[in-house]
Amino acid sequence: MVKTMKYFLPLFAALLFLHVFPVDAKANMVAKKRAIVLFNGEVNRGLLEKYTVDVKYIFDELPAAAVELTEAQKKMLEFHPEVQSVTYDKQMEKSGQRVEWGYKAIGADKRIPGTLSGKGVKIGILDSGIDRNHQDLQVAGGACFMTILGPDGCKNAYNDDNGHGTHVAGVIAAKDNSIGVVGVAPDAQIYAVKVLNKLGSGTTSTMMAGIEWAIKNKMDIINISITSPYEDSNLRKMIQRAYESGIIVVAAAGNEGPPEPGEVSSVQYPAKFPEVIAVSSVDVNKKHDPLASIGKEVEFVAPGENIYSTYPTALTTMTKEKGYEMLSGTSMASPYVVGLAALYKEKYPAMTNKQIRTLLQKNAIDLGVKGRDNYYGFGFVQVDKTPVSDTTLPYTMDGKGKITIDSSKAVSQFSSYNVYRFGELIAKNINASEIVDYSTKGQVDYSLYPVTDGKEGTSSFTVKVNNPAPALQDLNTNKWYNRFVTYLYYKGILKGYPNNMIRPEQAITRGEAAIMIGRALGIEETPQSNRFKDVAASAKSAGYVEALAERKIITGFGDGTFRPDSHVTRAEMAILVAKAYNVPVKTTGAFKDINQNVTGYQYINGLVAEHIVNGYKDGNFHPGVTITRANFSVFLSKADNKQLRITY
Repeated sequence: MVKTMKYFLPLFAALLFLHVFPVDAKANMVAKKRAIVLFNGEVNRGLLEKYTVDVKYIFDELPAAAVELTEAQKKMLEFHPEVQSVTYDKQMEKSGQRVEWGYKAIGADKRIPGTLSGKGVKIGILDSGIDRNHQDLQVAGGACFMTILGPDGCKNAYNDDNGHGTHVAGVIAAKDNSIGVVGVAPDAQIYAVKVLNKLGSGTTSTMMAGIEWAIKNKMDIINISITSPYEDSNLRKMIQRAYESGIIVVAAAGNEGPPEPGEVSSVQYPAKFPEVIAVSSVDVNKKHDPLASIGKEVEFVAPGENIYSTYPTALTTMTKEKGYEMLSGTSMASPYVVGLAALYKEKYPAMTNKQIRTLLQKNAIDLGVKGRDNYYGFGFVQVDKTPVSDTTLPYTMDGKGKITIDSSKAVSQFSSYNVYRFGELIAKNINASEIVDYSTKGQVDYSLYPVTDGKEGTSSFTVKVNNPAPALQDLNTNKWYNRFVTYLYYKGILKGYPNNMIRPEQAITRGEAAIMIGRALGIEETPQSNRFKDVAASAKSAGYVEALAERKIITGFGDGTFRPDSHVTRAEMAILVAKAYNVPVKTTGAFKDINQNVTGYQYINGLVAEHIVNGYKDGNFHPGVTITRANFSVFLSKADNKQLRITY
């Protein structure tokens, strides 16, 4: 028998091996296993075809693929320079099983305003599917990913053949009608993302595919009442992508009871990941369920004992009531938090996932020892009871891309505030009575949050702008770089291509960079002097190249060339922008990959000190990476206009 993963219990590993990884005659009776191959760059399909038995699924959000392979093929892939890792697919299972009391306990009957119903909020339920024909549920859509494990895995699409997913769906969004039960957010749009089979089992790859689907289909919230004792780095990466895209990720903490001797936590994955809201369960008396997992990762508790909810009409129930069942466990607690998050999202549409998470923490009823603890986390979740008031701010538009928001009302109430655009922080700790921003045609959402003693509050002002122009075909308003590109376009610094195209993701050349810097500085083009032998007098950039060279902002190469068609790196960008705007140099900085051996290090550090450039999450600047037209626009606009910096 092929050696199994060392962290599997021997008996479980043997059963799993026989059930999930059958012998393949085509591989000379050598067992094949499912695995996830993560590449350093793009997925190399040719390599996969050469060194795997079968390619089951190609991910889009990560350069990864779910495959079937032999142990020998796994080793060959692991040694290939394009491959970052090869990890076996890990088993995932629905969190344990065991009424209406929960609805009232979380204060759902006292929501403010009383009209809140989760309307307009999209929720992805990653589970065993949902009964599409249930009279108490309205399923907006979904997807099934069980064909990753076998060709017959999705013969009934995303319909529920287990019961677990339908029960979870009812807690969240059972319809407010005269039958059955009512969910916390009955008008929320629920989507069935089938990642478990009829036995309630799935794998890392089915989970990753389900989360990827949620990202692509712009879910606001995802519920994961699924647990595994195994940490998986690929699953973590996909959850990070979801969190970074603005999704609220909620998961069951697990039903493992207290930690084993010598362990500090019994919380299961994926709830154990920091991006995920881990939910444990309590009974009707708010007593901690003795079977619920315990650990520092627990963020909230919610009703989880004897929860009456919807169940597939085709399955037999213990209650003998067709279409309804009573179950218990953290699987039932997690959807209560999801339902509340939907009400929060409807009430505060401009709030980010992180801000809603913070507000849930603030509103929770503290249980157990004072403050956050390993049993109850921040406490028992509750509705937000803050009265709704007029929190809008007036604004004006000039019809050319400039938006001016009158923030005097915010200044009169807050000493300072943070500004968000589509949930992304764009201005920090400011007290201006006017906010000027730039956008292409379309809707733009802003929110302002008070800052007191360095801490951001939860109350906010919101602004929804329907901007009439400019209409640039390839520049959506919610792109993070939209405001910077539009600013340069507004000022005439950046000009588009035919058909109102900007091509923001296209790499910028040295010649294009010279033109943009010259226009930004208001420099008159200087006639060509044959300074660089590869810049013809007829070249579009010739006049700006010569003018910038005269001012010693740009230089050529030792062979007498300027190489106008070569792409600009991040380090070259830093040198150009810093020289153009006389940014003070700095000899030291925080980036791990920037030191005195890196050309332009002092300019890079100088731009960082002025809040003009930033690095990557890995703590590096990556000076040799080629820069796009969008990236260059971000740095140039921040240098040209201090109000576009996050701190000014």
